[in-house]
Amino acid sequence: MNISRFIASRYLFSKKSKNIINIISFISVIGIFVSSSAMIIVLSGFNGIEGLVADLYSKHHSDLTITPNSGKTFTIDSLKMSKIKSCKGVHLVSCVIEETTMIKKGDRWVNAIMKGVEESYLEICELKSTLLENETDLNFRSNQAVLGLGLYNQISGPYREIINTITVYGLLRDEKIKRNSKNAFKEKMIEIGGVFNINPELNNEYFIVPINFAKNLLNYNKEITSIEISAHEDADVYELKAALKEILGDAFVIKTNFEKNELIFKTNAAEKWMVFLVLIFILILSTFNIIASLTMLILDKKKDISTLISLGATQRLIRNIFFKEGLYINLIGGVFGLIFGVLICLVQKHYHIIKLENSVVPYWPVDVALFDIISVMIILLLIGLAASFIPTNYLIKKHFKQFFY
Repeated sequence: MNISRFIASRYLFSKKSKNIINIISFISVIGIFVSSSAMIIVLSGFNGIEGLVADLYSKHHSDLTITPNSGKTFTIDSLKMSKIKSCKGVHLVSCVIEETTMIKKGDRWVNAIMKGVEESYLEICELKSTLLENETDLNFRSNQAVLGLGLYNQISGPYREIINTITVYGLLRDEKIKRNSKNAFKEKMIEIGGVFNINPELNNEYFIVPINFAKNLLNYNKEITSIEISAHEDADVYELKAALKEILGDAFVIKTNFEKNELIFKTNAAEKWMVFLVLIFILILSTFNIIASLTMLILDKKKDISTLISLGATQRLIRNIFFKEGLYINLIGGVFGLIFGVLICLVQKHYHIIKLENSVVPYWPVDVALFDIISVMIILLLIGLAASFIPTNYLIKKHFKQFFY
């Protein structure tokens, strides 16, 4: 029988004494329980948000985007375009014209970003799966526009059911803007073919049209503003980027979807770990209850300790008794806290208890990660070891020095 373990468990679970020491020990367990639960719940919540952001800014976006290194537009010869399309790993390619315009529907005017694309773009960004209204096959050979949900709501108003076309006004580059001059703008009408819902940025600012419509509106000939590419599922995006860089040279900038939205992804990760550090600090504060509990217990059990020493107990045995007492408090609170936190997250994930009003998702997303559970367990163990060993070693030396030295 392990004597130190037996005595430590007796001190912790004894039914005979319900004094202040037991109460402080119980509070210590509750503190660790709440802290460990909170860590798992918060980390899982951030995982859910991270997954949602990745879905919003990855699923319906191209894998790679090519833009000019200087200037806004560029032309690309047929040889380089054929090399891009035949590059290993390239699945689909679409030329793009993106420009800020004004759109009018009825008597409503809104500034919006027009994105002229080729028909392949519909598959690159899985646009049809995002349509909310008029969910028919889009025919980009005829003039049809697909509007973001927020943009559509801005211009619809009372004309929602009456008018199904918009007038787009594009600024011509070769015309000088003068006061009250209408020559600087060209207008064209286009039918609304659908409404998409992807993410707040695209929903509120963008509408998509066939690239020929955009060229005619802006008087473009062979100019485009970017090329968007989707990679094969088994292709490495960064290897594909390097291969395209060799083809195009330094005149072009090639960015992955992550690089285009780098700030969004990095901000979410930074917030997650900053909150995690705050929770670790709270957990450390909770361990002060363990230190208080062990201090009072050692002082309360002076007679028991003296008796054990008289019977031949070593300093190591006495230290191990109270060291294991602290570990039990930490482990009981931590393990049950982890279990409770995981259960709460699973309930939210499957039954959607916490709702989100007026959001892109109807409920708070959560995702329990094994790495987070292991990280929390390691932190609990390290803090528990330190909070149990340091005060125990110090107090035993201070109050029972005459017996061992």
